[in-house]
Amino acid sequence: MRADRSVVLELAGIGLAALVFVASFQVRPPYLDFVLAAAAVALIAFSAARSRRLWALARAVDPQGAQHAWGVALGFTAVALLVLALAAVLVARAAGTPPLDRFANWHLLAAAALYLPWALLQQYIFQFYWFGRWLQVVPAPVAVALTAVAFAAVHFPRWPVMAVTLVAGAVWALIYLRWRRLLPLALSHALLGTALHYWVFGNDLLERWLP
Repeated sequence: MRADRSVVLELAGIGLAALVFVASFQVRPPYLDFVLAAAAVALIAFSAARSRRLWALARAVDPQGAQHAWGVALGFTAVALLVLALAAVLVARAAGTPPLDRFANWHLLAAAALYLPWALLQQYIFQFYWFGRWLQVVPAPVAVALTAVAFAAVHFPRWPVMAVTLVAGAVWALIYLRWRRLLPLALSHALLGTALHYWVFGNDLLERWLP
């Protein structure tokens, strides 16, 4: 019971600190989030006792974990990309701009490649650590919901992004719950993140990251 309480206090403290940070620094250089996430991953990796408990949970329920994880993650990504493409067409028409312009920017491919390491860091933090720790103290559906809400909350105050990441975060947590694979989730995250920015919002991430 004391161990469960310490886990809840630990996660509540981390969650509160993260919320204060994103609310206080709503506009910040892109590299800052990457540096902080890398530092968090390093702290998790060097926490030997905690990491052992988390790795004990990192076994796939399905013995064919890798194959099935890739199939489900890519299937979800394909459906989500279709939804984002439709949203991009509707947004472009509402703005009176050619919809094709949103799909023809080759920067998207380069941005997705650069996005992948960042997405992997986030999936490690949110699935392996945050979700894994909650699984130690609450039922899986509650852990999924807490992970999805946390993933959406760190995108405050970008409300459209928060809405999208709430859904995606829940799906990724469900996939991780069964197959315990991070790389398929990171690839899905990178593809959907770049598509959301380029297609729907019309933002060129490559120019933002590498001016």
